[in-house]
Amino acid sequence: MQQNTVRLAAYLAAAERVAVLSGAGMSTESGIPDFRSATGVYATVTSEEIFDLEAFWRQPEDFYAFARSFFGDMWAAEPNAGHRALARLEQEFGKRVDIATQNIDTLHQRAGSSRVHPVHGTIETVSCLRCGAQRPTLEVRPTFAAGRVPKCACGCVWKPDIVFFGEALPDRAITDSLAAMREADLVLVLGTSLAVYPAAGLPRQRQAAASLIVINRTPTPLDGEADLVCRDSVGVVLDEAIHILAADQSLSRPT
Repeated sequence: MQQNTVRLAAYLAAAERVAVLSGAGMSTESGIPDFRSATGVYATVTSEEIFDLEAFWRQPEDFYAFARSFFGDMWAAEPNAGHRALARLEQEFGKRVDIATQNIDTLHQRAGSSRVHPVHGTIETVSCLRCGAQRPTLEVRPTFAAGRVPKCACGCVWKPDIVFFGEALPDRAITDSLAAMREADLVLVLGTSLAVYPAAGLPRQRQAAASLIVINRTPTPLDGEADLVCRDSVGVVLDEAIHILAADQSLSRPT
């Protein structure tokens, strides 16, 4: 892995505008379960039961019973070495780093990254689809933690600002992510098998001259187009590359 991390560090040194697509593999290293693996969320509950929009409106109590532990796990999790490495790339090395994330857990933001585009929404807020009000999820947490469905003052149920099946992706996050991919000179695909569209299509919006790095434990459809593929822990690889970059910022870009 040492050769790969040295090469990755060289790509990071040469880059000015970095666009990232991060998936569940970023968050599993913080102890958050993914959705589609044998031990993921959908191994015990189906998408139709929990994340279907019509099912939510019919029986929001089912979702909020699930959310008591699901949201709690996310709030208890801490950013890992991969999240911190991306934040350092922005804060210490002056790179523009845009992160399109499929994760709803806010770990990139908590690590210190300032340009995060949550394309599948976020657990940070809830909204009322009747009156348009919005509140921090933590404000309504005591209600659903006590076994009740949280409701807006207008009487409508508060819905978490995460994308359910049957909903469109958030316009602003998608627009900003597309712009970042098209403007980047380096694209990083981190912890995603690129199976869920339309987010999985974002890296293909990169310009022809942009370098592409894939760090994922399993194969992805973009491996054949990548300048570098790492089959290892996202956190370990990024952390080691950042340490190499910090030690030698005169690294030359691989040919």
